[in-house]
Amino acid sequence: MAVVVFDAETFRTYYPAFSDATRYPDAVLSAAFDQACAFLGNTDQSVLPYNPDQNIYTRQIVLYKATCHLLTLEYIMTDQPGRITSASEGSVSTGFDLLKGQSYTADWWAQTPCGRALWALMLPYIRGGRLYTSPDYHPWG
Repeated sequence: MAVVVFDAETFRTYYPAFSDATRYPDAVLSAAFDQACAFLGNTDQSVLPYNPDQNIYTRQIVLYKATCHLLTLEYIMTDQPGRITSASEGSVSTGFDLLKGQSYTADWWAQTPCGRALWALMLPYIRGGRLYTSPDYHPWG
């Protein structure tokens, strides 16, 4: 397998919200991609497959989704802590809520559409079976 090399123009094509090169210069996009790589890994030993010769792009898709998530949190959703659940007009009131996952990590990714898609793509790689090292175990955990 290979490592994913970030291409700002390809990223902008996939995520038009970041197509303004003046507001989102290549250096900003690249820095967010590097942070995504720090979160998820981008090495030959990664569990996420990436082999462009065989049209396997899972790691690139996930890393680009993570980059989109990080940029959205940093530049687009700066004042909003989650999705809007209620709103009022008189005396201005707004309620926010996150989609609930089974962990703090899932909740953090659920803040953006890119993050939710990433979490769904990652499920096959983050879920595992239970390991019982004793013959005396309870079948329900």
